[in-house]
Amino acid sequence: MATKTKRSPATKLPAAKLSSPPDQKFECRDCPARCCRLPWNIRFSSDEARRYLEEPWVRERAGEEGALVIARGVLPMREQDRRLQCVFLDDDLLCSMQKRFGHEYIPKSCQAFPFGFVRDEKEVVVAQLSQLCPSIRENYGKPVDLQLKAKLEQRGDTERMSKALATLGGVILAQPQYLRAVKRWEDELATGASPAATLARLYDWTAAFERALPQGAERATDASIEAALGQAGAGEIAPLEPRKRPSFYARVLFAHLLGNLCYPSRVREAHRVGKASWTQLQALRSAGNKVAWMLGRGTVDMLFIPKPFKLQRVRTVDRFLGADEGTIVRDYLRLVLQRRHIFSAPRHLLAAVLDLSLATVVISRFARCRAAADGRVKVSLEDVREGISVAELVLLSHAALSEQGKLMKNLRWLLLTKRESFRALLATEA
Repeated sequence: MATKTKRSPATKLPAAKLSSPPDQKFECRDCPARCCRLPWNIRFSSDEARRYLEEPWVRERAGEEGALVIARGVLPMREQDRRLQCVFLDDDLLCSMQKRFGHEYIPKSCQAFPFGFVRDEKEVVVAQLSQLCPSIRENYGKPVDLQLKAKLEQRGDTERMSKALATLGGVILAQPQYLRAVKRWEDELATGASPAATLARLYDWTAAFERALPQGAERATDASIEAALGQAGAGEIAPLEPRKRPSFYARVLFAHLLGNLCYPSRVREAHRVGKASWTQLQALRSAGNKVAWMLGRGTVDMLFIPKPFKLQRVRTVDRFLGADEGTIVRDYLRLVLQRRHIFSAPRHLLAAVLDLSLATVVISRFARCRAAADGRVKVSLEDVREGISVAELVLLSHAALSEQGKLMKNLRWLLLTKRESFRALLATEA
């Protein structure tokens, strides 16, 4: 599941130019401890783990089983009200560790949340503000730009953009070169078209750009990039036709990502303590969740949706990516590109388009689920915003690719290399 990334001990960071979205606000208030009650790994450094294990109160609070989890560099969690929550969260939804020892004592990832930082191509430190946080999503509190320096010090380090990405043909693109393609993506997403249709075009455009590069060359030259950009824009791209029912691979995606947010799948994590005596029954019910998502039938109890609902009702909810609500999704996808976190590891260029597409489909499907649970046939803006929260959790911000398992890795590769399967996935929500 999702991960709060492990961070190294605090170091004195050199002065850097900091950047955040204009007029963004943040304040940790009016929230039922949402970040402490999610199915993710909250990681911390070995030094932090050692410090916690040396404190008798921490060991007593966590228990023997929890101490073993802490030794692995992860905060232990327990099930409460059909959700996982940190063992240090009190009944008043405040952190007992912070109340006892102060804010500086808690894990750095907790101190800094919802802030992360990536150093971009101009050496500007760009704030990664998680849309999982209600304050960030709804933009209330104090100006973020006044908090950046303190949050960066709490975080302790920054990620960096990858110096190069590769094409599917194996040609290496230097950072300035691949960013020229990314600029095209941003411009396309700024138009008023449906994000599903836009991403289908961007897949074809990016694939054409890659094919236009000299095959067999180890690295692209600036001249070959210029020529390939011109050739890629010359072809005609087929429109995306909506599908009546989800494609097979869309159902696999929903079963794996959204199914894992359903109860009891969402509480079956390795860092959970106090496992129930009926764990085997939970395993069967978790498998049943996935079957329900594959069939599109059955009742599920899903995170961030107030009550269980029937999956077959989702088909009665109107699609919205081409409507006004789709504007929020387009703006979010552009924000993802501007945050640069999506380029923080070496990968295929086209994989970034794939991730934006997976996020779009997940946002749309979740928003429609939320509307269906409420008996509505149209999604609300709040449905879409909560869908973006889910995309942040399972795909674009907190999910570690290295922990997504063989199924997701294989699904990604298949969608990356099979155009029709990729288009069918997008057409599911178009």
